[in-house]
Amino acid sequence: MRMATGLPMNSEAVKVRIYEMADEGQVQAARSGDNQGVAGFYSTNVFGPYAVTLRKAYTAGGSFTAEIVLHHEYAHHFMLQYFPAVYPPWYVEGFAELIGASKTLPDGKIAYGYPAKYRGGDIAAVWVSMKDVLLKPAEKLYMDWYGQGWVMTHFLTFSKDRSPQLRRYLAALTAGKSQEQAATAFGDLDELNREAHLYLLRGVFNYRPVQGPIEQPVIKSVTNVGAAEAALIPETIAFNDDDINEYRKAGDREVERRYRLKTLDRIREKAARYANDPFALYLLAEAEKANGSDVSAEAAVNRLLAVQPSNVRGISLKSLILAERASHMSGPARQQAAAEARRLAVTANKADPDDPQAYVAFYQSFRAAGQKAPANAVDGLVAAVERLPGNNAVRQMLVDEYADQGQYAAAIATLIPIANSPHESPLRQAAREQLATLQAKLADQRAAAKPSN
Repeated sequence: MRMATGLPMNSEAVKVRIYEMADEGQVQAARSGDNQGVAGFYSTNVFGPYAVTLRKAYTAGGSFTAEIVLHHEYAHHFMLQYFPAVYPPWYVEGFAELIGASKTLPDGKIAYGYPAKYRGGDIAAVWVSMKDVLLKPAEKLYMDWYGQGWVMTHFLTFSKDRSPQLRRYLAALTAGKSQEQAATAFGDLDELNREAHLYLLRGVFNYRPVQGPIEQPVIKSVTNVGAAEAALIPETIAFNDDDINEYRKAGDREVERRYRLKTLDRIREKAARYANDPFALYLLAEAEKANGSDVSAEAAVNRLLAVQPSNVRGISLKSLILAERASHMSGPARQQAAAEARRLAVTANKADPDDPQAYVAFYQSFRAAGQKAPANAVDGLVAAVERLPGNNAVRQMLVDEYADQGQYAAAIATLIPIANSPHESPLRQAAREQLATLQAKLADQRAAAKPSN
């Protein structure tokens, strides 16, 4: 993927945890709402980005394998974290399918662009005009985002003439152009649709054998997972710490709240079994805080720090809890509580200068005091986003900070990964609404900066 996109091989990687589950039921149990047919997903929480997939193939013919699901979900991470931009839904899923279908050849090379044969029947069933796909709102289209998205992406990627047009189209969207304006990059859309549909009907899909340099040894080290962490895997992958108030519809919010309470009950029960385990206590504290139970969260984090006083994440979390409390106070008491939160954040940072939660806690200690965050606190927040690129809560803090400063271009660039989440969600909708507002403010700002004639 680095070779295909030109990403330098020596650039810092954002690691992704991978959980391989025994069956589809275990995958679907880790998500709230309707998950019928879900075989894997990519998400993030306070522990960082992670992918949930299957341990082995689950179709009779074995054409739709666990490896395909894993490649697909990792492609989402790769695209949206290393190349944040404005992508339409068909390209988000099409790119993930383009990578997902790639396979290792007998000679060790990677078949980049290998045909997604497992999508064949779905694609043939319904073809939506590319003119409609490019011009109509996504919510008004009834199409196979995965199958047709793959064909369109494959065609536009491997076509010598169309590939430059695709790049111009995506650049136009990222620059804030409308769907209609961006689509002009392709010229006659009826001709584009004819060529793409013919490309599908011909059924000949070229791929590129790529020799990727593989560093040896592949596996650097192996660490056994502790008993508590192993027992809590289902709850760890189900744990969602996004702000529940971002769920705009009351019905969606209530479904998510009930699911979180069930997950929290299971975490409480298992944490009681592993009463002195740092991982169990930390997950319990985070889950209590995400549920709005700061008193219970503080009790859990205090137990954690009694067991392991130097636990950096525990110190950072206690700082965040104290900062939240300070934000509801006034006068000298507020400043005193915020100062103590800041002291804890500095302590955590000194213990582990690379831990992103300490940066977040330091930044929040100023906001809790009602103060403007100084430059070093904002720089720390930027570093936290770099280390936890998929954490929407941390990313949203930086978006709002940039917006408050009038740095609308930076706010837009930071918000885009949330707005372009590959799966529909209340958070994505809220981000897209904010993105439109920020783009309008940026346009006004640039217009005001232009010299008058």
